[in-house]
Amino acid sequence: MIHKIVLDNGLRIVFEQVDYVNSVTTGIWVGAGSINETDENNGISHLIEHMLFKGTKKRSAADIAEEMDSMGGQLNAFTTKECTCFYTKVTSYNFEASLDVLSDMIFNSVLDEEELEKEKKVVFEEILMYDDSPEDYVHELLTKISFKGNSIAYPILGDANTVGKIGVADIKKYMENNYTSDNIVISIVGNVTPEKVKALCSEYFGQFKKSEAETIKDSSYRYKNNIESVHKSIEQYHFCIGVEGYERNNKNYYASNILNNIIGGSMSSRLFQNIREKSGLVYTIYSFNSSYRSAGLFGIYSALKEESIDEVVSRVKIELDSLKKGNITKSEFERSKSQIQGNYILSLENTSNRMTVLGRRELFYNETINPEDIVDTIKNVEYNDIVEVSKELFGCDKYNIALTGNIEKNKDIIKRFDFS
Repeated sequence: MIHKIVLDNGLRIVFEQVDYVNSVTTGIWVGAGSINETDENNGISHLIEHMLFKGTKKRSAADIAEEMDSMGGQLNAFTTKECTCFYTKVTSYNFEASLDVLSDMIFNSVLDEEELEKEKKVVFEEILMYDDSPEDYVHELLTKISFKGNSIAYPILGDANTVGKIGVADIKKYMENNYTSDNIVISIVGNVTPEKVKALCSEYFGQFKKSEAETIKDSSYRYKNNIESVHKSIEQYHFCIGVEGYERNNKNYYASNILNNIIGGSMSSRLFQNIREKSGLVYTIYSFNSSYRSAGLFGIYSALKEESIDEVVSRVKIELDSLKKGNITKSEFERSKSQIQGNYILSLENTSNRMTVLGRRELFYNETINPEDIVDTIKNVEYNDIVEVSKELFGCDKYNIALTGNIEKNKDIIKRFDFS
């Protein structure tokens, strides 16, 4: 049974008691990601994620790590375009101790200027690492050109220029505006009682304050058509093509996930079988479905050598032309639907995944959902839904194209990636 608890300060807690495990997974979900940022502070959400591990008034960074290790537990965090999450997984008898660490990090972090400058260097290395990965880089480039002028185009890490200018005062102000009881959800799954959850969360997180700033409603992110190439001195060309997709709460969201599986989201998919397995033209090719609260992006990625470009582009176009017409077999549909359904059911055996479903849904939509209900939603997707979604997604005349590789060798090479 899923419980929702609202504390006196407005903080929402979603909780599922699971008696057959000996652990508890806790996530602190903050509605602050790169879409909340500006040209001046892009990367601040991610930088805060790093800084909260750097020590508190009573624990050093080493103390935090050693204390969690002594529990045999896990402590980590991640930042996305839409949120930041700090999470732990510990044995049930260490549940309170894990909350003590999490609350200490959030409320009592020292946020020292010297430590901030050190951590910026770490983030700079992380930015360089992603820049050195052409696959990651071209995905980010596709998002950037597809939502140019919208905050969803901002990279989660920011860049060296924006991150370098962020100071402690900026971090404190950003946290004051975003780390508020109305913008945070605590999601807990594991072997602990509702009474204990409410009592301990009240004790450790009751000091969250409501935001005094005016609530900003979701923006409408306008999709744009663009083509862009960026030179990198590498052997292969890495490309992404994209079309406008569906936001996460759209009625076509699950149909588009099943369609993604048919196109290139699995080893039995069209792109993988026809372009890699049967022809040996590439090592990697796949499709992806990126869905956000208020926008979506559906795309295809591959990496290839120059002499394979024309053949690969031709074969991808054949598949896209087929999809425009809704040419999908019922056997493809049934196989893909069954795979998506099975993968999701298996994922629910993990308390961390269940915690994520509960936390994300409550944070974004103020909706408490039983994870098993999503299985029924997938089951209810019908063949005609997939066909119509396929026609809608790929019926456009223009595709966004992001390309990286040795552009200086052939400045017109992007013209060979013509999917119009």
